[in-house]
Amino acid sequence: MTSSDREVLSAAEVALTEWPLMARQLKLASRSENVVLKVATEDRSYALRIHRPGYNTREELNAEVLWEQALNRDGIVTPAHVPTHTGDYYTHLKLGNESYDVGLIEWFPGELLSERIQTADVDEALSYFADLGVLLGRLHEHAATWQPPTPLSRRTWDADGLVGLDPLWGQFWKSDALTASQQQLCFDVRARLHGTLSAFSMDRQSYGLIHADLHPRNVLIDGPAGKHTLSAIDFDDCGYSFYAYDIAVALGEFQDHPLSDRFRAALLSGYASVRELPGLENQLPVLLLVRQLITIGWMTARPEVVPREHLLARIPVVLEAAQRFLSD
Repeated sequence: MTSSDREVLSAAEVALTEWPLMARQLKLASRSENVVLKVATEDRSYALRIHRPGYNTREELNAEVLWEQALNRDGIVTPAHVPTHTGDYYTHLKLGNESYDVGLIEWFPGELLSERIQTADVDEALSYFADLGVLLGRLHEHAATWQPPTPLSRRTWDADGLVGLDPLWGQFWKSDALTASQQQLCFDVRARLHGTLSAFSMDRQSYGLIHADLHPRNVLIDGPAGKHTLSAIDFDDCGYSFYAYDIAVALGEFQDHPLSDRFRAALLSGYASVRELPGLENQLPVLLLVRQLITIGWMTARPEVVPREHLLARIPVVLEAAQRFLSD
């Protein structure tokens, strides 16, 4: 989205007339793939989310609402969606020649778990990873047992969706940040990974509806250490996949951390306290590599979100892991 902040605010003011509330303050909260504005009324706050076009259809967005509503009913708290005057959960917003889907959700208190981890001591950080494992386990157990009223229209992060020839996050092996030899390496490892993932179990215990982006920057923590609660936010990528992929996403950015092994053990311990996940030990290393590789495609496609130098710095680390996988 290239529109100025002033244009976004003006368009958001028009969109807000679709909801039964009186906004006293409207300000930009974040601008990345989606744009989020904080809406303050006399007694509460909301988040107005302007969704990037072409990623989720209205049907897919409504499917996300259905799952989050079901989670809330079963005590797994997520920000509640607020219906418009007509009972819909989304409306359109016009910016320039582009039309955007816009939704309104409750504004949750707290801070990002990623920020809390950065300032925590070791024991406190380990407790956060254990709690994140519990949250993932509860989400997956809910997905494995919930029967939606209608089939949900959401993307599929299976072998094809992750590392097929036309994957959801783009053909990462064609990134212009890669040299010709690096592109070939990525293409070779893609083929090997596709075969490996295709052999993974897709039974109800191992495969189902997942968040697909539940790293600590998409988790809110509220309250002091030991008395805190965790809440999942931003279900924009949710879809069907291996439950182990959700765990790989949660751990992915900590693979180079000095405490990575302890973080992983804590998270897996928390998860195991809720549910068993057959084959996790074999699946997790593969899916950690998959996440690293597909992120090259994601970063390449979003230069307005990810500085080029961040992508270039990440590539050698990912390719080293890819080479090890091919050598095994």
